[in-house]
Amino acid sequence: MTDFQTRKVDKIANLVRAGAIGSEKGWQGADVVICQKAPPPTNGFYPDDRFVETEFVGELSWLFVRLRDVFWKLDGYGAWKEEFFGRLGNVAVKYQAAAKGLTCSNLLLAVIHEAYAISEEIADTGGVATMMLTWDNRILDDFTDLSDLSAYLTTEETTEFLKGLGLA
Repeated sequence: MTDFQTRKVDKIANLVRAGAIGSEKGWQGADVVICQKAPPPTNGFYPDDRFVETEFVGELSWLFVRLRDVFWKLDGYGAWKEEFFGRLGNVAVKYQAAAKGLTCSNLLLAVIHEAYAISEEIADTGGVATMMLTWDNRILDDFTDLSDLSAYLTTEETTEFLKGLGLA
């Protein structure tokens, strides 16, 4: 990821911190759906999407669109977009389960924190680690040690991370 793209993520983080959060129609893409309430499992031939239930559907969807616009032109995007958005969705689910005093802006900042982690991975390795073969809409992140809900970084840790970038 280039400095130009990092500055774009910085700009999104600053918008969120300033309360200049937009709203989009519920995100649906790369096997992730942001919704208020997930439908029951279909048990069909194709696996169900990864549902991210939240009261902040429009705002989280706005963030996904902004982050898509930053990352989609990077090499290999088509190969790792499901992992990218799956990881963002996983963080949103984990954060909502672990956060005390959930706010929209803190949820979005937690997701942005993961976007920075992914951008570091891209800078270090040239892409995002994925599974070569997957099933049931699983992504590599589903199998990491940090997939336990209690392992999510706290709001304070995310704020400290942003301070380190000069954004908080």
